Amino acid sequence: MKIDETTKISALIKHNPNVIDAIASISKNFEKFKNPILRKILASRVTIQQAAKIGDSTVEIFFEKLVPLGFEVKITHALKGDADAGITEKKDVSLDFKSIEELDVRQMLKSGKDPFHPIMDALKTLDENSALKIVNTFEPTPLITILSKKGYTHHTVMIENQLVHTYFFKPTGNSVPVIIETNPKDDDITVLLNLYKNKVKEITLTHLEMPQPMVTILSELETLPEDHLLFVHHKKVPQFLFPQLSEKGYLWRILEEASGEVKLLIFKHA
Repeated sequence: MKIDETTKISALIKHNPNVIDAIASISKNFEKFKNPILRKILASRVTIQQAAKIGDSTVEIFFEKLVPLGFEVKITHALKGDADAGITEKKDVSLDFKSIEELDVRQMLKSGKDPFHPIMDALKTLDENSALKIVNTFEPTPLITILSKKGYTHHTVMIENQLVHTYFFKPTGNSVPVIIETNPKDDDITVLLNLYKNKVKEITLTHLEMPQPMVTILSELETLPEDHLLFVHHKKVPQFLFPQLSEKGYLWRILEEASGEVKLLIFKHA
């Protein structure tokens, strides 16, 4: 398998599971990849270059660990020079906000919990001209990518080794785009199911607690052929899943039934 700095960690692991131990040996920050739940959540969001930043390492060290496992490195420099964009070194700064809410996610990650949902919940309660400060051991590059698509700006401050503050805020006058991808008609879903016919993978997640439904969906999509549709029975509309689906090029349709169950259809070609 040919790789470069933009290759996702999930692709590496899928090609060779020994990658998990190889990456874990680079930095203590990567021990979390041994946790199956966190691995499902993080590996699909993080590239080699992003992981190198998280582990205070380099892309070259990653390549040194991966080449013995049979990977072929394709050196590119498309992202060179962007690694530290937006980062202020060593000292925190005085930011002109009406208020700053703080969320320390270090303990969540240490205990194997995904902080994505608490972060999104905290952002919902932000007042105008306010910011959310995420306290972490690394710059949350995947989160930055997701939130930038939702209209947020960020500012990262490297306080010291293993202590990073990242501020998220909305520029004055801008609003966060709302994702609307629902279909109120059961007939529309029937049309889609008939279109895909025998190329439908159906799963039921109504018995699972968060974050297992999102983890399961992302795992299923990793092996789902591009000409197939994933039909999910869910107990709620998974709003936090949609930015990741959009990033991966998926479309979706939602039907909320009177019983409270949600039908979710995920596909790439209408």
